[in-house]
Amino acid sequence: MGDPRIWFSRIHQYCKPRDILVSLWVEGSLWVLNATRVSFSRAARSVPAYRKLLNPLTSSRESIFEELLEKLRELSARGPIPAYKTADTGGGHLLETELGIRQNSSRDPDYKGIELKSTRAPKLARSNLFVKVPDWELSQVVDAKDMLREFGYRREGPRRLYCTISATAWNPQGLRFEVDEQKDLLHVVSRRSDIPKPETWRLQGLRETLASKHADTFWVTGESYFEGNVEFIHFQHVTQTSKPIVQQLSPLLQSGAITMDHMLSSRGDRGPEFKVHKKHIKELFPKPIYHDLTSC
Repeated sequence: MGDPRIWFSRIHQYCKPRDILVSLWVEGSLWVLNATRVSFSRAARSVPAYRKLLNPLTSSRESIFEELLEKLRELSARGPIPAYKTADTGGGHLLETELGIRQNSSRDPDYKGIELKSTRAPKLARSNLFVKVPDWELSQVVDAKDMLREFGYRREGPRRLYCTISATAWNPQGLRFEVDEQKDLLHVVSRRSDIPKPETWRLQGLRETLASKHADTFWVTGESYFEGNVEFIHFQHVTQTSKPIVQQLSPLLQSGAITMDHMLSSRGDRGPEFKVHKKHIKELFPKPIYHDLTSC
């Protein structure tokens, strides 16, 4: 297997556990860069010593950013656009449709490696992060259908489990989050003595999903209003983020800043949706960049 430890001199001064390090051999020199804590694109612009090293790695990425921003500015210039759906996902569906992104079930980023997230202002206080099913082999329920059977309810239609789960309070179904730092696990715990921990995730798996899903993300905000039964959305602002601080995942779960929505019913399952309160995005993503799509 080899030795998994890294023996670069004084490396502990420049990184912390679980940071991602990139090593490069360039013109006879070995470079070790902390990809978790250093924005390569910013370093390439502002630090002369890094410019020659990093420009080849960042120039194509920067061009994709500009390409997408130009498309979003053109979309914003059209003004309010009628939405095809009025559900919480209607803004994202409209944005992707107008950008020519085909709807599919892929969990990969939406636009050439960039994840797109759309929210209405000021309607929605939370933004979607990712969908991640529990680690069923660690859970006390065997699958989503079992979770629905044990904790769902019937109200004017099919059996369903539509609820938000947070670490700070029990929800009406008697469920909340519990973070086990020692075992590095996230549990959904219940008030029921026969099923005290129905669902469990490995926190490392959640961190990896967060890192891969949000390497680069455009959080697009649109102003929303109704004319009769038709909703109109005007996309006006973008918050651009890169490389989430994955070590913040556990603290934000514990504080209730990150929650999870179940959307289970006998007709289907949208998967557990992890969401972050928009006012806490800065804690998860360092140095966000703001773009006003309405300015020339």
